Amino acid sequence: MRFIRVVIGVCLVALVVVPTALALRFTDESYNPPVGETGKPFPNWSFTGAGGCGPALPYQFRLLNSSAPPGLTIDQSGLVHGIPTQTGDFSFWLELSDENPPSADWCRPESAQRQFTIHIVPGLNIVQKQSSLGGAFVNQPYNLQLTATGGGTLTWSVLSGALPAGLGLNSSTGAISGTPTATGDFTFKIQVKDTGTRSDSQTYTLSIVQQLQINSAKSSVGEVGLPYKLGPTATGGRPGYTWSLDGGTALPAGLALDTATGAISGTPTAAGKSAVKLAVTDTLGLKTTLDLSLNVVARLLLAKKPLPAATVGSAYNVIVAKTGGARPFKWVVIGATAKRTVASTKKVAAGLPKGVKLNARTGQLSGTPTKAGTYRFRLQVTDALGAVSTRSYLLKVQA
Repeated sequence: MRFIRVVIGVCLVALVVVPTALALRFTDESYNPPVGETGKPFPNWSFTGAGGCGPALPYQFRLLNSSAPPGLTIDQSGLVHGIPTQTGDFSFWLELSDENPPSADWCRPESAQRQFTIHIVPGLNIVQKQSSLGGAFVNQPYNLQLTATGGGTLTWSVLSGALPAGLGLNSSTGAISGTPTATGDFTFKIQVKDTGTRSDSQTYTLSIVQQLQINSAKSSVGEVGLPYKLGPTATGGRPGYTWSLDGGTALPAGLALDTATGAISGTPTAAGKSAVKLAVTDTLGLKTTLDLSLNVVARLLLAKKPLPAATVGSAYNVIVAKTGGARPFKWVVIGATAKRTVASTKKVAAGLPKGVKLNARTGQLSGTPTKAGTYRFRLQVTDALGAVSTRSYLLKVQA
């Protein structure tokens, strides 16, 4: 009787020390993997095993001469993860085994193989996956069309947060439209669902800002050979700004645009008119343009053209010839002195003949000379951009 008790005790100890080994097998859950959707992460799910040396020792899984559905990976732990890329029913062979080599000497590794199928359907996915929708101008119409791939009849909704005041979401089309009435940064989550169980959502931020504007004169004049600078500024939007030329337009030769400040500067090298579309873009990607007319005139120059003779007692009207320059002009008589000619002993008088005056705005010499003689004087013209041209003239007054 005592011997029987000892034997029974030894057997009980053996049952405690060494786990009972059952046949290694896949669990029932492994035969019902979830349905995957293209373009969306596969649900958190794993193949699982039972029996054998587990669960005291970890199970191991590996594919046998087959592949997981495109876009998915099956880890050694049995975890299925990834984003499916193709629709269809994808079958593959999977081996389940005990830990091999085992970390416990009581384990005798076994393995089991089965074929499984994972079904992948077209995923319902919002196309616009960017987290920021950029910006919109307050009190200006706004429209953004959200779209989705997959699914049938779709229903759109705001799942959390709120659209900017003045904007609404069309539940049938997915269009966000309206006229925002207040500035600020607004965060909201949009969901789309089909008539089945598929859905997708995306969180967006939309910034409402003041109207972006370029502040600058719409026309400007430069002159060949003279330094030129135009300094437009921007207001509104979301600083900082980036400047560019739009519509395939170009600056006059010799000028360049500073993309950081918007300054147009340089020294023009050729005369002509240029239509320039100046653009500024803010950090939200909002953009506005301004049409500029840049007129580069030729360099101011008094022409080498002699003055016609005048007659005592007769009206004299002559506009001194010049080329180039930017209006308005300012004319003056400067530094004339009397001298004798080389060819004769006749004295040449300094300054304009008595009775003749210079129009300071037009450069016209006019009046009625009262005394015959030869008169030498020097004229200077200055234009609106500071260019100066000077030349000496002789005016003969006949008796």
